[in-house]
Amino acid sequence: MRYLARRLTLIVVALAALSLIPTAGWSDKLLEPHMPGWERWFKLDWEAGEWKGHPVVKGYLYNSSPKTIGEVQLLVDALDGTGSILAQKVNWVPGSQMEPFSRRYFVADAPLVDIAPQQPAQYRVRVYSYSELQAPGQKH
Repeated sequence: MRYLARRLTLIVVALAALSLIPTAGWSDKLLEPHMPGWERWFKLDWEAGEWKGHPVVKGYLYNSSPKTIGEVQLLVDALDGTGSILAQKVNWVPGSQMEPFSRRYFVADAPLVDIAPQQPAQYRVRVYSYSELQAPGQKH
């Protein structure tokens, strides 16, 4: 009987400890763009939408720089009414390189909010990372 009580106590303590671990990726650290100052080279024009029943953001990414850009990732934040981040998702922008002063259309998955009953009041889209190419097909 004592063995059962001790085991039950151990299980309760373990469950209590597990409940303290954040569920979103086992970390409460928020993602930030890898390249500060991305706003200098890129502009975003987008709107929230839906695709096959799932929330998305869609629009255009503008390369406002004289550089040829390779792979680009976007960071989509789901925000509550006060502007606090509820969830985040990183998406690849499809397609090949972006020539200087060009634009590319994208559709990116919006992050799903696992904090019931909260729903995003709005989204924010930022450039998470990108690569610069010196010449077509050649990475910087």
